[in-house]
Amino acid sequence: MTTCYIVRRGDTLTKIAKLHNSTAQVIAELNGLSNINLIHIGQHLQMPAPPATVPEPSPAPELEDQAPQERTLFMQFVDVLNQPIKDLMVMLHSDGETVEYVTNSEGEVPPVEVKSESSKVKVEVKTVTGKSKHIATVSPRGDNTYVRLHSPKLAVQSQLRTHEGKPPVPAAPLPAAPVPVPPAATASAPPATAAGSAASKPKTTTPPGTVTDTRSAAGHPVQEISLECPNKLNLRLMQNFIYHDYIVDAASRVGMATQAIAAIMNAEAATILTVEERPLKNTKTGKPILDKKGNPVFKRFPKNTGVWDPNSASPRSSARGMTQFLDATWIEMAFTDGTFLNARAKKEGWVTTTTITIKRKHSEETKVVPAFKLENGSFVTAGGKLSISRKLASTPYLTGRAKASDGNLQKVLDLRFEAEYAIHTAVDYVMQNFAMLKRDKVKLDTINDGEKAKIAYLAHHLGPADLPKFINDTMPAERAEYLLVNQVGKTNAAAKAKDRSDDYLDAHRRWLNAFVNERIILTKYMCKADDALAVRELLDITIAIRATP
Repeated sequence: MTTCYIVRRGDTLTKIAKLHNSTAQVIAELNGLSNINLIHIGQHLQMPAPPATVPEPSPAPELEDQAPQERTLFMQFVDVLNQPIKDLMVMLHSDGETVEYVTNSEGEVPPVEVKSESSKVKVEVKTVTGKSKHIATVSPRGDNTYVRLHSPKLAVQSQLRTHEGKPPVPAAPLPAAPVPVPPAATASAPPATAAGSAASKPKTTTPPGTVTDTRSAAGHPVQEISLECPNKLNLRLMQNFIYHDYIVDAASRVGMATQAIAAIMNAEAATILTVEERPLKNTKTGKPILDKKGNPVFKRFPKNTGVWDPNSASPRSSARGMTQFLDATWIEMAFTDGTFLNARAKKEGWVTTTTITIKRKHSEETKVVPAFKLENGSFVTAGGKLSISRKLASTPYLTGRAKASDGNLQKVLDLRFEAEYAIHTAVDYVMQNFAMLKRDKVKLDTINDGEKAKIAYLAHHLGPADLPKFINDTMPAERAEYLLVNQVGKTNAAAKAKDRSDDYLDAHRRWLNAFVNERIILTKYMCKADDALAVRELLDITIAIRATP
């Protein structure tokens, strides 16, 4: 989520910069500091976004008969349960050529080489009736692109059964099928419930693919198969269906459309990545490329499953869990009244109150104050200018990234790995940003949930300092240039600015407009999108909600 660092005793800007693989000058500029030698304990500093993690390249082997490598598309075809579709006839049309393949046991076809990034690959499949059906048109996004294509259907093997007469009257109704437990969920304690939450209600959602053998009223054998769509909420999560109830509960709690919450989560959540090795082949001969010793040359390709990863952990910071909250921000959310995490912390007795004695010159006063209860029974309270959350986010309570010296504090931090708390807290963070914007007279109440989802992701991307400046178009050009360079690199930023008459401010706005529009699309999470609300582009939304001068 946010990239924020709270200054601790003994910190210098240079020391902080090294921890975040940056420089003191960059952090000073990001936070508007005129003196890089002047910071104070408890100060909140925004950190530059970490660059995307790229696997360390292996030394290039000496190759024989190697032709220049073109851009490569890897395609996998999966069903409504995200399972591979085997033996599917696929027709691919690209660059004036057509090839036919049959998917393997993994639902994959051989890698497709295309001539350039502008090339389009039209994908068709053979239906059960033998007709061809166009299902997608895809393009590469770099040298190697992995594409997963979803079918809304499911093939199930069924067996014939004999029957006699009418079915017996059941003695009691069958229990609802259990909801699968997400990878990071634990059964150590029941979930906490924030104000107005429905999270404590029994879960009754039947997982897609559940097969039930029953009989009709006339006694005929019937095989019922549960699919995700259609449903009353018109919500489609596909491979992330295991998080269905958490999305629905969070949306209900804050009064937003389920599809809006799903889109925000998909844009913000870390996903599970797998890596596989594929042999390189000569594009002209189709033969494997060999090194000097005659061994096949393999290349590692990342494969994004699209499944939100509740166990994600950043190697560069304390960001943990599906929504990548930093230690300090997560602790602060635990102390924020009304949040889902705060309700759990209060229920466990971690966030509580205690009585302290204030000694004066000629008297003493007892006072009940907010507190955090440590595992040994003692309490941490606010002191001086430091809030409780700020104290807990520094030594001696934190001893390293995601590591606490106290058992209770460690339990709070570890809740980031429980998908329910990651999702609910991400939504609470969105609502905090919305509240901040409303205080600044931004007209959020005039837009629909699809447009709010874009503003929510914009807030996540920019942070609270730059968000209102972008919306009101008051960001300095120098700041826009810095942000654009930080996101796309100096060369690409210069090229984008050149396309806008060397205007970095306009280039940054245009780039971020496309970036958010591409990632927040509510119709992706709808079973039926016919009645979907019209959602404007980000820049049009910002103009509509700007505070009146």
